[in-house]
Amino acid sequence: MVKCPNCETDIEESKKFCRNCGQPMPPLVTEEAATWRLPPETRTQAEPPRATMPVSPGHTAPSTPPPTYIAPAPFYPAPVPPPAPYQPPVEAGHTNISIGEWLSTGWQVYKENWLLMTLATLLGGFLTLITVGILGGPMLLGLYRMAFKTLRGERPQLGDLFNWEGRFLQSFLAFLIFTALYGGVTGIGQGSAISGLLSLVVTPILTIILALVMPFILDRKSDIAAAINEVVRLVFSRDRLMWWVVGLVFATIIAGGLFGCFVGILVTTPWIISAAAVAYRDVFGIDDPNRTLH
Repeated sequence: MVKCPNCETDIEESKKFCRNCGQPMPPLVTEEAATWRLPPETRTQAEPPRATMPVSPGHTAPSTPPPTYIAPAPFYPAPVPPPAPYQPPVEAGHTNISIGEWLSTGWQVYKENWLLMTLATLLGGFLTLITVGILGGPMLLGLYRMAFKTLRGERPQLGDLFNWEGRFLQSFLAFLIFTALYGGVTGIGQGSAISGLLSLVVTPILTIILALVMPFILDRKSDIAAAINEVVRLVFSRDRLMWWVVGLVFATIIAGGLFGCFVGILVTTPWIISAAAVAYRDVFGIDDPNRTLH
């Protein structure tokens, strides 16, 4: 039995209207309310722990791992090298003196153009004699010019004997000074033992100084004072004894050419000039080696 919602009269469940007031009866709900079925709960499998991220028990790793911290490498200061051992300064003018190499290379330079160098020596000597020594220095300058051109792989010409590049006065003064010094040394106590000893000591020094001053004037375009000062500073360095030996050898070879009716001097003079040019190249270097001597 159910009651009427309007008059509370008992009415059978099968009746649709109240028998007392005629009020329609609300439908009876006999079916069970529909239930929502949820899908079975699924658990997300925890990401395996990574080597750079510690995992606490009962917690899963986050989807985006935090940045890995890399410790900086330890800093070690660079070792300080030990101080270099003390080396005494090299005295100015010290060089490797090789007389044999200078003579052999000078001979090759002369032999490469031996006929031209011999004719130039003959012509230069003749002009020096008829000018009473005025052209002696310029003629030497021309012979050095020919030797330099041969050293540079160029072809010398007879006209090089007269191409002094504005160095006529400097070469003339140099030749005049050294001729006076030669005459003064040989004139002191002429014929005595003192004169011979003095000549033996001084002549080789004058020979090597003149042999280097002439190419210095030609190659560096230097005046006579600067050229003599530079060469004297070199010759009177700690290698002064070796330079004296070089001058002695040069002077002896040139003097040896005087034998045989003075014909040998036409060979020994250009040979020693070529050897002196090689010595100058090795000691001072040829200024501006790419410059062509015309």
